[in-house]
Amino acid sequence: MEAAVKSNLKPVSLELGGKSPPIIFDDADVDLATQLALKGAFYNKA
Repeated sequence: MEAAVKSNLKPVSLELGGKSPPIIFDDADVDLATQLALKGAFYNKA
């Protein structure tokens, strides 16, 4: 059983459906908010 786990276990990222839109307030730094939103959207895709 231990050998099967070591040889067959693969890292995965599951999409659980939908995207949560970020809430960006009027006084936010738009450039920074954009960078952080993109990082959040693709964080587990590397």
